[in-house]
Amino acid sequence: MAAMARVRLTAALVLLLAAAGGAEEGPRRLSHRVWLLGGVPDEKTFTTLRALGVAGIVLPVGRVELGEDSCRFTLAQLPDLAALAGWPVTAMVWVEGSGKASGDPESFTTQLIPVQRGLTGSEGLLLVSRKFFPGFAGFAMGVAARLQRPVEVALPAQDLTQHLPPGGWPRVRPVAIAFGNPAALGFPASTLQDDLAALDALDEARVGYRAAVVVTPRVEPPPGPGGSSLAMLSSGEVAAFNPSERGNVFRLRKPLDWGGVPLAVGQSVTVDVVDTASYHRDLGMVLRPARPLLEGWDTVGLPNAEPTFGMSRAAFLDYLRGESPNPRPRVEAEFPGPTAMRVTLTNPTSQASALATTGNWVELRFTGTEIRDVQLGDFGGMEYGRLGADGAWHLTVARDASAIRLFLTFVPPQARVTGALVTFLSRPRDVLEQWHVRLGDGTDVIGPLEPVALTRR
Repeated sequence: MAAMARVRLTAALVLLLAAAGGAEEGPRRLSHRVWLLGGVPDEKTFTTLRALGVAGIVLPVGRVELGEDSCRFTLAQLPDLAALAGWPVTAMVWVEGSGKASGDPESFTTQLIPVQRGLTGSEGLLLVSRKFFPGFAGFAMGVAARLQRPVEVALPAQDLTQHLPPGGWPRVRPVAIAFGNPAALGFPASTLQDDLAALDALDEARVGYRAAVVVTPRVEPPPGPGGSSLAMLSSGEVAAFNPSERGNVFRLRKPLDWGGVPLAVGQSVTVDVVDTASYHRDLGMVLRPARPLLEGWDTVGLPNAEPTFGMSRAAFLDYLRGESPNPRPRVEAEFPGPTAMRVTLTNPTSQASALATTGNWVELRFTGTEIRDVQLGDFGGMEYGRLGADGAWHLTVARDASAIRLFLTFVPPQARVTGALVTFLSRPRDVLEQWHVRLGDGTDVIGPLEPVALTRR
């Protein structure tokens, strides 16, 4: 029960705990911004984001390559800026360079100012580098001096820890890229422990900062414009799932239309995603009351609408409303014949499970009969089992089984996984069901053990 309560902790409670400082400090107000890396959403999404407390938007406007005393600024193709009316907008520029190259801040600001003027409600400038180099800090300070206002710089959290001087850089406000899926945007991969230690070190640097959690998925090869999702890959008939340290790898067993891009048998697809449960865990580490200098957090990448990879836009918005980050499956069963039971798992929520080989399953316990046959339908595998006196699951053979588990690689959002047909020698006296899902934060959630409501056709 304690584990269940922990993983069901709502976003509203996390934010409440994070915003509450010590009794002497009083409450703190932490702002939430969203980076629009995939374009501008529709008006309804903007309205919902505002209602759910998102305080600002970060919009990519281009990239700049730094030389020793020069720089080349390339303007991005900007969306319809009228859609951003009423929003505080921070212009974001990717910065590329190496060594002591600090560019030409004057030339850069001359080119940037007209862009900022075109952003209604422009809040400032965010310079983002995938790695620290000495010239980057000099460039940022030079830009801040010419704009006569502070600028923000975003770097991997560990780079900031190593290079940020006590008190910070003049007129520069740091943003730490921490947690989530930074490798999807070309930042160095990092562990939870390293990012947590880096944020703890930043708390001792005597400078205010923000933290940014990357929720952008990494999919290689990227799908075409026709759309695709994890659900397309997770069927055992389509691909074999092989998790590895470099990502979740699917090797195709059948040809696949990958959003308009044809993939052949034997080709691999690698997927790394952030789901709502892992985002929830990461926010819990970012938004700690013990971070007195934390000014807020950024969600890097507004999630896409379904079908997508990882946390969907609906899941993200539901989480910000305070709903659980976990899927809540239901098991349905019916008897299409005297001794045959059809089993279906539904997930009515916008949340999904993690990818797992044996972590997502439906368990059926029965008495008074034996199993004659099992057809998997949309499920990916199964095991015969018997529960020991201690309640532990023990593998066995069909004739000795008093339970079976039906496995799924993935429980998609708003899904219906069906077709499993269990045939008994005779009708069982009773059947109990239980579900189990693996979450993206590594925890497991298990449903209650309860009777299956059996109906006869």
